[in-house]
This record gives sequence, C-alpha cells and structure tokens, in this order.
Amino acid sequence: MKKTLLSLLCLAVATLLLGACTEKESTLGMNLQDPATIYDGQLDTAYGVYYTVLDDSLLTSGQAQGLVGCYHDDLFGDAEAVIFAQIAPPNESGVEFDQYCFIDSVVLSLAISDVYNPSGAKGNKGYKRMHFEVYQLAEPVMTDTAYYSFDQLAVSNVCLFNKVVRVPVTDTLVVSLPLDNSIISLFSNKSYATADEFIQAAKGLRIRLVNDGEPVMATVNFAASATRLSVYYTYNNVDDPNSDSIYRSYDFVIGNNESRSAAHFNQYINHYNGPLAMFNSTTTDSLDGAQYAYLSPMGGTNIKADFNTFVQQFHQDHPYATIHYAEMLLPVADVASPARPDMIAAFKCYIDGEVVSIPDIYDPFTYSGFDGGYDPATGCYRLRITQHLQKMLNSGQDLGTLLVLNNRRASAAHTVINGYNSSKPASIRFVYSE
Repeated sequence: MKKTLLSLLCLAVATLLLGACTEKESTLGMNLQDPATIYDGQLDTAYGVYYTVLDDSLLTSGQAQGLVGCYHDDLFGDAEAVIFAQIAPPNESGVEFDQYCFIDSVVLSLAISDVYNPSGAKGNKGYKRMHFEVYQLAEPVMTDTAYYSFDQLAVSNVCLFNKVVRVPVTDTLVVSLPLDNSIISLFSNKSYATADEFIQAAKGLRIRLVNDGEPVMATVNFAASATRLSVYYTYNNVDDPNSDSIYRSYDFVIGNNESRSAAHFNQYINHYNGPLAMFNSTTTDSLDGAQYAYLSPMGGTNIKADFNTFVQQFHQDHPYATIHYAEMLLPVADVASPARPDMIAAFKCYIDGEVVSIPDIYDPFTYSGFDGGYDPATGCYRLRITQHLQKMLNSGQDLGTLLVLNNRRASAAHTVINGYNSSKPASIRFVYSE
C-alpha cells in the first residue's frame, strides 16, 4: 500500500513538471530581438529622396517647457531663444498689498532642467556663466492669443536684471534673480480687484541670456512650482501697538501651476551657417538632401522625405501586399554633434500642406520596436511606420513624410542625417507577404 501511494505521488510530480514545460507562447524576451526578424514574410528595403525644410510655423505659447539662451554651431550657425511671460496672480480673485505691507524684495526664479552644450561635455569647471537680462514689457502678453516662434513683444526702458550668475551644471537647478527695486512700485500700497487688472498693469517680462563669450542654452520648466515671481514683504500694522511684524511672501505665476496658467511663449532667432545659410534669405525654403539633411529645433529645420517612386512601383508589382513590420532608418552623419536629440517624430503630409501624426502610435503594453529613438548599434534613429507604409502602398502614392525633432521646443540638441546619395542613406526596411 505504501509503495502504491509513493508511486502515485511520483506520477503527480512528474505530471506537474511536464505541464510546466508546455507554457504557451509569450512576448518574454522579445525586446532582445530585432523587430524585423520576428515576422514571416519577405524582407525589402525602400530608398527615396529627401530635403531640409524650414520649420517656419512652430507654436510656442502655453508649452510646459521652453528655452532661454544662445549658442553657436559651425554647421548650423547661431541661435537664440527669448522668453516672453505674463506675471499673474495664483488665482482670479486679484491681489492687494495694503499700507501695512512693506516690500523688501522681488525675486524671479527659474527651474532649469537641462543646460545644453553642443560638444556633449559638461566642462571642467562644473558650472556655466549665464548673463541674464530681464526687461519689463511695454505691452501685455495676451492670454487668448496663439504665439509662434517668430513672434515678439516690445519692451519698456525698465531693466530689472542685467548680471552674470554662476549656474552649476546639474540635472535640476533653480536660478534666482533678485530684480531691481524699480519693480516694487508695481506692488507697494497697491490693490488690484481682479487678476486681469494686475496682468494689464504688470505687462510681463522678457527674459534672455546675453552672449558675452560663453553661449549656453537652458531648458526652463514652466510647470515646476519653483518657476515663479516671489514678492517678499514685512506686514506690520503700525496702527495696532499689539501687532507684531510678520515676514511673508506672495508667489506670482509666470508659467503653470495647479490653479491657473500664465501666458508665455518663446521667440526663436536663427542665423544659419554653411549650406544652411541659404535659409537666411526669405526666398528659399528647402535644401536638397543629396549630401546631408539637417534637423534643428527652435523653429529651425525639418526633413521632408519622399519615397513616391518606390511606392508607385511596389504598388504596381504587389497590389495586395500586407505589411507586417516597417521601420524608417535615419543614419546619423559623422559630422553631427555628439549631443544628440532624444527622439525624432514623423508626420504624414497632405497635398494641401497640412500634416498629421502617422497612425503608428507607441503602445507601452505591447512590443512596439523602435519609435524614433537613437540606436547606437546601427548608428541610426529608428521609427516604426508599419501602418503609415501600408496606407501609402494601398494608395499607390507618397505625398511625403515630415520628420521633426520631438522635443524641438525644449531642447537645443540637433543632428545631421546622411544624404540620399551617401553609401548609407535613409531607408525604409519592411517585411511583407501577399
């Protein structure tokens, strides 16, 4: 009887072990495999032409991040980013500094999330010299107006800050700029019934970095609570002998907070070098990409790719082809800066000039291959465009794919792509069956 029970127990354990070896197919480990190799079908590669175009209608108002500063790059030229921002109360109920409020100081604080260096290195000193210049505006930033990278507002003759500050090169930092005492008159013994009344009186600020020998570009986080204008004052009711002096502060919004947003936008100024210098003239808006194609932020340059010749021929030869996987490969040129952009995004072009995001949307819950990031193994940016290519092949024509830097409003990083006549041009690698 004991032997029978022991035999049954061994048989049960063996059955469990056998079942454990018959697990159903899963996606575990698929991220270790190149996505183009996991589909059954034929592998093909499409080649086309492309050219550099101006990004001349970049919306910059209301963004969560912006840029301030300037830089020089031998390939791209000179660029400058200037911030125009409202000063707004934290809510709509207005603000009052009565006769018992004695203003001590007003400080502009900027939360900086990145300091850009075209060489890709942080430098030996561990800090950057930043020459900030802050002026009060002569006209207010309008809340209900869309501002673009070419927009600007007039400034008054009131300079509120013009000094060099030493900023440590760290991942996150806050720069505090004590403003000139002339701004105190905006608050001292003043009452504003509504937020809009104060905004109209304050006008706003123009914030820029002066290029005095050490150009730098900084990313400002408008969504951070540390980005604000703080009024420090002493409250002392001199009419009440039993009242104690109380030191207080009141924070105004110049970006976004939980209760309200203050209107702000970036002006971007580009003066191009080398082959891109043709864009300094308003008569030219594209540069052939036979040798190189250029991607730059801040209302700079995009790339428009055209695979129409290939698409037409493939549609004629394979009218019922099903695309299982497709990716666009954008090889980075040797002349590009090592400080590479994080991601490249793709948009479908229409005949009327409109562009929309391609239908291949990143899904973090499924295996999705590459979605615009840089792949050091291939030296390429890789963009998954399976549905985008399928739609082009179904229609038998390609109206163009616009390639842009995904973070072009908040990062000064730029790059160069090999030209279509190079030994390693941009291409579309895809797997299909029919």
